[in-house]
Amino acid sequence: MIRLGATEIVKRIKDEAISEREKIISVAKQNADELVKEATAQVELQKKRVIEAEERKGVEELERIVRAARLNARKLRWTAEEEMIAKALEEAMKRIKEVKTSGFKGSSYSDILAGLIRDAALSIIAGSSTSSGSELEVMLSEEDASFVTPEMLKDIADEINVRLSLSHERIKSAGGVIVRGKGGKVEVNNAFEQRLARFSSSLREEIVKTLFFL
Repeated sequence: MIRLGATEIVKRIKDEAISEREKIISVAKQNADELVKEATAQVELQKKRVIEAEERKGVEELERIVRAARLNARKLRWTAEEEMIAKALEEAMKRIKEVKTSGFKGSSYSDILAGLIRDAALSIIAGSSTSSGSELEVMLSEEDASFVTPEMLKDIADEINVRLSLSHERIKSAGGVIVRGKGGKVEVNNAFEQRLARFSSSLREEIVKTLFFL
């Protein structure tokens, strides 16, 4: 059975989101160019008007226009960043829905969930005082529960020497798993929303560099 680890599936989703970023960047830059041209034309028009008026009042008015233009530019930049990040994460979530139906590069969604379960269980074992024999339970959404079978859990449990059971408790998630120790004191959240939330901060940095520092 081919299993994709949590890091690998999130990286692949991230790669596809970043490719979508190029289209969004093109539209955002076009909009920004148009607004800059419009602001420049307005400044030139106001400049001509104030030159004809009293010099001192003209300078004050021009400074006010420049301050307003700078404030508008900052708002435009922040809006562009937020829209691009929201778009990238939206596309990533759409890709997850497709993966459930058609798999991802030869791996079924069941294989992907198996990889997420295995990685989460190993993380718990690594932080536990006992290296093996832990009793863990797997929490899934109502939709994803059909992708995980007792045979799958047994294969993973035998491979890494733990005891795995499927929890009757369901999570609200687009996909992924939460694995926790009995009693719920320790858990690893491998739900895709959690993964993408951690990814969004690095995505923001990439968007800012690409759009504003070329």
